[in-house]
Amino acid sequence: MTTMPRPITLACAMTLGLLGSLPIAHAETVPVAVGSVSSTVSGTVTVVNQEKRMLTIKTPEGRFEVLHVPAEVQRLDEVKIGNVLTITETDLVLIDLKTGADAGAIGISTQSSVVRDPGEKPAGMMVESLTVTGVVESVDKAKSSVTIKGPEQIMTFKVKDPALLESVAVGDSVSASYMRAISGEVKFQ
Repeated sequence: MTTMPRPITLACAMTLGLLGSLPIAHAETVPVAVGSVSSTVSGTVTVVNQEKRMLTIKTPEGRFEVLHVPAEVQRLDEVKIGNVLTITETDLVLIDLKTGADAGAIGISTQSSVVRDPGEKPAGMMVESLTVTGVVESVDKAKSSVTIKGPEQIMTFKVKDPALLESVAVGDSVSASYMRAISGEVKFQ
């Protein structure tokens, strides 16, 4: 059985280490929420197509997975039929409240990086991030809601924990950072 190609393209990603690189001069950052999901696919390489930058692996369950390999991935020529390939994908969202004089401006920023593991076997991680920053327009403690002006629209959000609204003021900055990190490792057989 052949499955549809799994794109190893990165729509939006960020590592916790990259969060510290955002410029905030005199602001206090308060993490509000965080969540992540990971999935792993592993199998034996059955096809290597360097021209089309595609690999096919057979999982231990007998499924065939077709993987698109982005141009950022180097050493594809070292991957051979019979090697074992493991790919892990992690999606993360982090929501921060930034208060203070330099809390941040409305906008969208992206960042990407590739980290290669040195050594004999091809391995590494690709990370891309998208951070959307908005400014608090109003706080309604009675309705437990906050209205945020973002880069494209104004939205009102219901807050599950009303105590969080005690530290929120008009003009504060709220950012949502989305991350996707894909790591891979080839084991030679």
